[in-house]
Amino acid sequence: MRKHTAPRTPWTLLLSVFLMLAMPIVAQAAPGGMTPDEIERHAREIRAHRAEEAAMKQRNAEGWLLAEFQRTFNQEQYDVQHYDLVMDLNPSNSILTGTNTVTALVTGSAISTLELDLDSGMSVSACTAGGVSANFSHASGLLTVTLDQSYGPGQTVVVSVDYAGNPGGGAFGWDSHGGSPMIWTLSEPYGAREWWPCKDLNTDKAETMDITVTVPDDLLVASNGSLLSDTNNGNGTRTFHWYSSYPIVPYLVSLAIHPYVVSSDWYTPEAGGADMEVRFYVFPSDVGNDGNHALVVPMLEAMVPQFGEYPFVNEKYGHAQFLWGGGMEHQTMTSMGGFWESVIAHELGHQWWGDEITCADFSHIWLNEGFASWSEAIWFESQGGPAAYRQYMDTMAYMGGGTVIVENPYSDNIFDGNLSYDKGAWVVHMLRGVLGDTDFYAGLAEYRNQYAGGAATTEQLRDVLEGVSGIDLDAFMQQWVYGDYFPVYQYSWSAAPGGLDLNVQQIQTNTGLFTMPITIRVTTDQGVSDHVIANSLADTDYFLAVAGNVESVELDPDRWILRQVQTTVSDPSFDAGILLVNGVDWGTYDPEIQNAYEAKAFWGASDIAFWDCFLEPAGGYPSTLPAPLGQGSAVPADVIGDYSTVIWVGNHYNGDLPKWQETPILSYLETGGNVLLMGRRGLSFLDGALADYLGVSFVNDGTLGNCVAVYPGLVDIPFTGSQSWNDVFSMSVGANSTLLFKDTSGFGGERGTGVHAQPPGGGTHRAEGAQFVYLAGRPYRMDHAALRGNVEFILENLFLEPWTVTALPEEGPAAAFKLEGNFPNPFNPKTTIRFSLPETAQAELSVYDVEGRLVRALQAGRLEAGTHAIDWDGRDEAGREAAAGVYLYRLTAGEYEATERMVLLK
Repeated sequence: MRKHTAPRTPWTLLLSVFLMLAMPIVAQAAPGGMTPDEIERHAREIRAHRAEEAAMKQRNAEGWLLAEFQRTFNQEQYDVQHYDLVMDLNPSNSILTGTNTVTALVTGSAISTLELDLDSGMSVSACTAGGVSANFSHASGLLTVTLDQSYGPGQTVVVSVDYAGNPGGGAFGWDSHGGSPMIWTLSEPYGAREWWPCKDLNTDKAETMDITVTVPDDLLVASNGSLLSDTNNGNGTRTFHWYSSYPIVPYLVSLAIHPYVVSSDWYTPEAGGADMEVRFYVFPSDVGNDGNHALVVPMLEAMVPQFGEYPFVNEKYGHAQFLWGGGMEHQTMTSMGGFWESVIAHELGHQWWGDEITCADFSHIWLNEGFASWSEAIWFESQGGPAAYRQYMDTMAYMGGGTVIVENPYSDNIFDGNLSYDKGAWVVHMLRGVLGDTDFYAGLAEYRNQYAGGAATTEQLRDVLEGVSGIDLDAFMQQWVYGDYFPVYQYSWSAAPGGLDLNVQQIQTNTGLFTMPITIRVTTDQGVSDHVIANSLADTDYFLAVAGNVESVELDPDRWILRQVQTTVSDPSFDAGILLVNGVDWGTYDPEIQNAYEAKAFWGASDIAFWDCFLEPAGGYPSTLPAPLGQGSAVPADVIGDYSTVIWVGNHYNGDLPKWQETPILSYLETGGNVLLMGRRGLSFLDGALADYLGVSFVNDGTLGNCVAVYPGLVDIPFTGSQSWNDVFSMSVGANSTLLFKDTSGFGGERGTGVHAQPPGGGTHRAEGAQFVYLAGRPYRMDHAALRGNVEFILENLFLEPWTVTALPEEGPAAAFKLEGNFPNPFNPKTTIRFSLPETAQAELSVYDVEGRLVRALQAGRLEAGTHAIDWDGRDEAGREAAAGVYLYRLTAGEYEATERMVLLK
């Protein structure tokens, strides 16, 4: 279920808002021009309500919620066979008048009353039992009907309830759209009782159900099952009779009422037989904006081979547009607030996972939402293969705490986007990895065979999969569903006779050890082989037999485990220059990100290599970028160590954060690499050790107001679009850090947005390296020229990358002439300038201010060929201390000339 907009009551507000967070929006616009940023902004606003709503639900946990939403002893004694729900809806006065006739089979001890759930806001006028008038009581949301006799096991009870009232609220809406009524229902989790009397439990589905609705004759009623009749009554009203021939749970019973425009597509069942109608009810104002409806039949054709035949193939599937921002998986007739591709796939997946098999109670909601979210990835796998599947799963990789199981569904957040949806999807994905496709899909088929038309728990799914595969899944379910967090692996290997010795460690500190099979991929000069190891300990040694000389070893290369793999950079060369890494989803931020790359905003005039956390955009890469060294994954340790500087354009959207987390950034810094990170949501990128390395303390998150340069040589950066969802830090930074930029208007005071860190002594393999610069913001929404100039300054004056030769002869040993960056830089009071001469020459090295005035001549005379180092103590020709600021130093030697910049601090 995907629910995005704020509804009317607290529990449905929770329902709507958290589900928005679970929906990865792919490269498409929402109806009505809603941009991805607007969708994100909506989600961000909703997050602010989490703590308040969680507290409210916790307060209610010991009160009426517990009393009203739990089953009674009486309800455990009978099983509903049929509901016959007849309603007359009057939108002019918002009154529902209805009769529900309940047919039930006594399955437990004898009963003389029948208890139904009905909100106290609805008024009951009469009841019958066995066809005769019956006494009843109605209090605290429970309707108790006195039966005409005592009914024993195996006997059938028939009770009817006449009721009326205004059920308007979170589960039933009297709204309007385009000047016409728009009446909708959305009953999950406990809302069915707000508008009709029922046994509101997931474990008791009515075997069949009639739904008869009378409305003004200009309206259409979309509902569950098959439309048996549409009758114009001749008195200004119209009656629709829908019939569900499949078992249905109360919260999936639905009404969507409006003067819709109706269209149809047709699905041919896999096994043959009559085509099934796929029917769409669309607001007249949105006809033409519903193009993604054409994807529904292809989605059915993609999912059916994996899941089995569509569960309600003898009825229909369809969409009815309503006023919520997402979707709700009402059986055979999903209510849709828009036409997002991923939401359509999600709600269709629910027809198997949530509708045909329903979670037994909302503690196990991941069986609904996790499977449906994973179904989105199955759709994209059908379109783009395994790479698209893995990329989509990466968008749902949740790396936080909390359990997938909802420990108390009467007080806890049932619809947590991170847990019930995203991590729930990863549980399904990991089960697929553990079992392999053959046993996994056979297990799903058996799961349906045993529980179709009913409800199930986590343990029942576990038992079915164990029975099919022969694999003990108890530890798996305990650690992934009932436990929290994830494993963090670290591994090393060395060649050995006949193979390799492998060491694998689990180094997580926030949770226990995980028992998982892990695929190890070994590449030798004779080919590639996969080996599966059983891992459950903190530190384990393995021997893998392989043929040939080992070239590389990868742990879990296809990402079948929700994990981090921490590698280390060893023996880095730092000789390949600058590596630019893209972490911004191309489709979502088109054309902003493409334009920024075309303008070289992130690297300026420097030569770069390129790595992409995503797959190639549909229109190809911007012309300024070289072919990527890698795509869709983290940067390996043996790659990153070749580069002296890494520029990472981060965004924390659609799956780039896990790539950052698995790239050995900290190890790379510690050995002497330089890192420039530009991106929003910095706290996610810089948790723990990296924030300490930068010397910053995050204090706020929100929308940046400006970007003011505070470091000599840098310039203010104007914004070209929204700078929402950024983490800013205290103006006071660590002893090894220097503030570069600040925000002066977005947070009611000054906050740090840019910082440079350089530990004393540099890195273990490069003294002038180990520098780290972080710039908060969405760099694709920064003025290209200003950002480019600042990046060039950072590369040249802080990172000493690259050095520049301004005049060279056409012939001669030019490669041996080099003016290196000074070190340290910035400095106070002394710095060292290094340079190399290809031959003995008259050499001059002088310092100038930014206006070209001579400050100090450091060298004027003949120097031998080779490497030289000259100090400047920060004083001018007269011995006076120079002012803080940017200075140029120029080296001339014969026909050669080069200039660099340096910064003197005070």
